[in-house]
Amino acid sequence: MKIFFIVLFVSLACLQTKAAGLPEETGAALRKYSIYFDSVVNNYYAGGFVGNGLSGAMVYKEKGDTLCWELGRSDVADHRDGDVLYFKCRLPVGKLRLPLGGQKSDMLINLEKAEVSGKSGGVNWKCYMPASRQVLIIEWEGQGQLPEMGFVPGIAQSPRLAFKGSLYKVPEGYVPNPPAKLYREGEYQICKQLLLGGGEYSTVWKTINGKGKKKLVLSISYSAQNTGTEREGIRNIEEVLSVPAAVVEKEHRAWWNDFYGRSYVSVGEDKFDSFYWTQLYKLGSATRADRLPVDLMGPWYHDRTPWPAIWWNLNIQLTYSPVFAINHAELAEPLLRMLDDNTENLKKNVPAGFANSAAIGRSSSYDCVKEVGKEHGLLMWTMLYYWKYCQYNQDAERMRTRFFPLMKLAVNYYRYLLTEGEDGYLHMPVSYSPEYGEAADCNFELALLRWGCATLIKSAEICGIQDSIVDESRRILERLTPYPQDKDGFMIGRDVKLTSGHRHYSHLLMLYPLTNLPLDVSENAELARRSILYWLSFKGGYQGYTYTGASSMSTLLGDGDKARSYLKVMLDRFLQPNTFYRESGPVFETPMSGLASFTEMLLLSQDSVIQVCPAIPREWKNIHYKGLRAEGGFEVEVKRESGITREIRIHSLFGLPCVVKCDIPREKMQIKGGRYEMRGEKGVRLHIPRGKTMTIVNK
Repeated sequence: MKIFFIVLFVSLACLQTKAAGLPEETGAALRKYSIYFDSVVNNYYAGGFVGNGLSGAMVYKEKGDTLCWELGRSDVADHRDGDVLYFKCRLPVGKLRLPLGGQKSDMLINLEKAEVSGKSGGVNWKCYMPASRQVLIIEWEGQGQLPEMGFVPGIAQSPRLAFKGSLYKVPEGYVPNPPAKLYREGEYQICKQLLLGGGEYSTVWKTINGKGKKKLVLSISYSAQNTGTEREGIRNIEEVLSVPAAVVEKEHRAWWNDFYGRSYVSVGEDKFDSFYWTQLYKLGSATRADRLPVDLMGPWYHDRTPWPAIWWNLNIQLTYSPVFAINHAELAEPLLRMLDDNTENLKKNVPAGFANSAAIGRSSSYDCVKEVGKEHGLLMWTMLYYWKYCQYNQDAERMRTRFFPLMKLAVNYYRYLLTEGEDGYLHMPVSYSPEYGEAADCNFELALLRWGCATLIKSAEICGIQDSIVDESRRILERLTPYPQDKDGFMIGRDVKLTSGHRHYSHLLMLYPLTNLPLDVSENAELARRSILYWLSFKGGYQGYTYTGASSMSTLLGDGDKARSYLKVMLDRFLQPNTFYRESGPVFETPMSGLASFTEMLLLSQDSVIQVCPAIPREWKNIHYKGLRAEGGFEVEVKRESGITREIRIHSLFGLPCVVKCDIPREKMQIKGGRYEMRGEKGVRLHIPRGKTMTIVNK
């Protein structure tokens, strides 16, 4: 199997793109970086994927030369009382199967059209999920008698039950849900799956036969309480079939054109540019503002995974790390809504006696029910992305009414854990540094608590909130024990040194992503460099997100060559052919953290300071990006040619001032469009009216 980028610089295609409202340079990039497989193989991680933010399908070949669509829907999950990984886990929908003729097959993931297509012998096929409709559409055509599509229901049980034999202990009392019921109702075929916890999910499909072609329209529906879900599926299919197919495709393309058109990135290196556009397609397929948060699989499902839930000790945080800079903060709204709607469950996760506090354990379903264990800061870490949402969108109302109250609960939880030592400092008890080991004064916890207290104070100042927790947060910051460290840098915790390969950077969160250790102080920067080098000095034990974290830390230190080299390790060694990622099963977060690392090399922002191209490697001579967003609500466009920044355009969405730092020498700066003051050697403070743009030109 070989994979190619598709370069289709056809004038007609360019005209069609322009007419559809997609910028021509974006359309050209999407066509160029669409992924072509010269053969379809029996590998989920080399499959083509489609999704509409709630349902998804992965297309690959199964044994016996059969094309398979493995179906999934994000909310199809069990909801019984008990262990989340059995009684509340994601459940399979099933697989569509199209028998082929034993001839060579190819496949194209067409990013521009947001569809997957292919050819097997004399049969051509394509599939897509209309962006605004809850259906999957598959079409196939050819000469002679066309093969019939079949459906095999998934077994409605935890995938852990069958994963690698008896690797995982099955909890007492767990039994699978009853077998699915397959039947026909008129021209519709239906698979109904009843759930022991109540409710059901149904898969409904209809096949339309034409001359030399067939069309299948399928819908998946779910209810945790009600039966009769097949009626919803039938309605979804009837609605889409009542509209001309050309109109449905036009709606689909219009949604995707708007989604893609929010940003543009080109650094002139295919490996990185293609990665950017493919991850945009993946995110747009995985979730929407009005849908569910992304767990480890997103809307796709794979029947060989031990990870059928949400993990809070890195995964969900990394999943949402790139959405703000790529100008799609709306994709974080399901995460925020899940936290808001389940605050009472988060409060119940803490031990008895921990009044007015909240936390969460390692894994949960969408209800956020999981008693906190030895990892105390998992909710606090997630709140970083709630904070970013408020900052990028300047949503002071949400910060005041939602963010601040939940942050107060998260900080209060830590207050119960702190004790004063003989040295006069406040200390943390023994806890667990993900995924390494136990220690008192874990740097993981200390970094999160420092960030939480500082952010609580800052949000109170922004919102004009008077609360005793603000003074208490100041007291904690003044008296919290320093980070444990030795000659090799940051330790795991007090008296516990890193002594083996550690894929997680839990002990380095103060460097990234919390950035609460100022790296413009020379001794801090040197400490950071020693810590990173020592962390990566062991043989084995590392995974893809190890290197995305190292890349982001290198960016913060201004080292573009190292940032690129670390990110390239993830792309070369860990990314799968279809850009998914696996550790025993699909895990969504690592490519997303790679997307964050990539955009951070181009744009960093914190509070009112915007760093333009903070870590550009020598290989990237010519760069053009636009629509990347900075904190405070600024859309940034940059052009670099022959390694020199030529122009920076800052568009203000909210009318706030900002400080821009860049590598254009002060004597060569020409600033247009508004008031400004110089700040230091590389900074300029811009006063941009709301809705206006200022430009910095290298004259």
